[in-house]
Amino acid sequence: MNEPASAPSDELLTLRRRIEELERRLAAAEEERDIFKHVVQNAPAVLSRITPDGDMIYANTACEKVIGMISDEAKGKKILPILYPGELWAQVEEYFRIAASGGDVRDYEMTIRTHTGELRTLAWNSYHRFDQAGALVEVVSFGVDVTERLRAEAERKGLQDEVIAMQAATLAELSTPLIPITESIVAMPLIGSIDGARAQRIMENLLSGMLEMRARTAILDITGVATVDTQVADALLRAARAVRLLGAEVILTGMRPEVAQTLVALGASFDGIATRATLQNAIAHAMRREGVARLA
Repeated sequence: MNEPASAPSDELLTLRRRIEELERRLAAAEEERDIFKHVVQNAPAVLSRITPDGDMIYANTACEKVIGMISDEAKGKKILPILYPGELWAQVEEYFRIAASGGDVRDYEMTIRTHTGELRTLAWNSYHRFDQAGALVEVVSFGVDVTERLRAEAERKGLQDEVIAMQAATLAELSTPLIPITESIVAMPLIGSIDGARAQRIMENLLSGMLEMRARTAILDITGVATVDTQVADALLRAARAVRLLGAEVILTGMRPEVAQTLVALGASFDGIATRATLQNAIAHAMRREGVARLA
């Protein structure tokens, strides 16, 4: 007659439960490892592991595309001379100098040459892994391609420089310097276009300058005025009237034939305002009228 099977002991049940728990933990760890490996392998950043001597240990998919070989093919090869040939090698020396003095490197930009010959700039972040004895085991590096960002920044910088140059040219055009010729004669060359706001500045600069210099004759040179229309003609007439209210005179110079025709067509009247063909003629006229024998 068979003996009935004895029930497992409490110790055995506890051991089985422990084994089952460890198996669940192992399965979870393996799943997490597989997910991590998948993320690393397919990350958009270039990820590599190299030995202190520069031998490749691992390359993810993005790195494989850059070097033109799969990770197994690159394993054991000195990868840095492939990425940084010729004149690009100086970056590597500088990189290791920084790494040696400060440990891990953050957002350090370096230009590589891909296996297709294309130059790309990557911002590298790396950390150094050491063994228990403190010896460097490997360098793990993450490189983000910033080529397009740098190109866009360069384009924006170029546009900004163009805008600044245009602004500088505009400011130069809008400036209305009052140039002393003698103690009693001043000249104001006008350049570019004249709108309402600029006409007001011309008036203010002219009147304040003449009062400060105690000038008796103002020469307005319109040689550089781009377009003479009703607004410009009105600005010149108002400036002349304002100067005459100060007891001074205005000489208008630089009036080209087409400008004169335009002013006639506009019906602008310059009665009481002397005109001369050139600035030189205007200065000579003013000096004769002021009784100045020579320039001060």
